[in-house]
Amino acid sequence: ISSRNSQFAIGTMTDEQHQKTTILLYDDGNGITLKAAPNGVMTILMNRGPNVFNPSLIGSLMAALRKVEDVDHPKALVIRGVGKFFSNGLDLEFMQNSEPHETSAMIEQCWNFLARLLVLDCRTVAAINGHGFGAGLFLALACDFRIMRTKRGFLNFPELNLGMRLGKGFAELSKAKITSPQVLREGVLTGKRYDSHASLKAGLVDDECSVEMLQERAESLALQGLPDELGAKFFDATSFQQMKME
Repeated sequence: ISSRNSQFAIGTMTDEQHQKTTILLYDDGNGITLKAAPNGVMTILMNRGPNVFNPSLIGSLMAALRKVEDVDHPKALVIRGVGKFFSNGLDLEFMQNSEPHETSAMIEQCWNFLARLLVLDCRTVAAINGHGFGAGLFLALACDFRIMRTKRGFLNFPELNLGMRLGKGFAELSKAKITSPQVLREGVLTGKRYDSHASLKAGLVDDECSVEMLQERAESLALQGLPDELGAKFFDATSFQQMKME
């Protein structure tokens, strides 16, 4: 597949056909991959255990996101983890063993990545396969839609328990995406852990499903955002991105 001149056909395929025709667009060799399905839906898969945010993870996610930006429309993006964690947040071990300026630089890199994802010029869906703590929650919030697996995993603001502040970037993202002041107050000031049912009730996610159905449901939701599916005859990617910014 080549960038800026690649079109995906939209259609229904079996799981076997899907696997055979999925194209690998990026692989950092350390658990972060980007694959494209023939229907236009791409998936960034995070497979680094707890998927904690450090310079290495952020760099790989940013590289994958640039690949997504370079693919022509129609397109949509799913972001999913593997196993127990969607993402367990910032890499506390890295922060404890780094100089303050290194930690500040890493957090700024994280903000820059989330800001870029937030205004991506296509639909984005977080497929929350497990725990989403701190920066993991913010990664999900930066996506347009969120689906969470049932029976395992919590969404959580851990800053209260860790004795940390949110930081301007994370705070602004939370206020923009969590429209209920009561939920924002509860999450930030009590450190409540939200399972999939509580997350759905609080409006933190849009849907919940079994882990076996998670990728399929996330791709289906992403697919619904393609211009033809929306009946958007005059879709313009730049205008779409600007609407997200506004």
